[in-house]
Amino acid sequence: MCEDPQLATADWWYTLRIPAQPWMIGIVRSSLRLALQQHGRLDLADTACLLVTELVTNGVVHTKSPVTVDLSCRSRVLRVDVHDTSPEVPARVNAGWEDESGRGLTLIDSCARAWGVRPAAQGPGKAVWFTLH
Repeated sequence: MCEDPQLATADWWYTLRIPAQPWMIGIVRSSLRLALQQHGRLDLADTACLLVTELVTNGVVHTKSPVTVDLSCRSRVLRVDVHDTSPEVPARVNAGWEDESGRGLTLIDSCARAWGVRPAAQGPGKAVWFTLH
């Protein structure tokens, strides 16, 4: 945990833009963990890394275009927005026991404090976001 209590409550934000390369997902995860560590919020790292992996993977796999990840923490609330170029809103799928995909939104719904989808502020696409406290 953080030795400086003011550091853990300070507001911060970062933006990562990655190409549509599956190996870049690990870079996003590592960057998020490092940012949380540096800002005294390592308590959120495991859940945040799991959820960002789901969203970035969906963006990379389904759009095959660059993905932008915005990380921000305001008033001790972590928000992660994952922007991709697809206008399609993700939909929940009833995954069977043997299915290898289709559980991402259920996982996000179970672990995040809140989540949603919004249209891109500029250009095509959308952002899928979640918050953790």
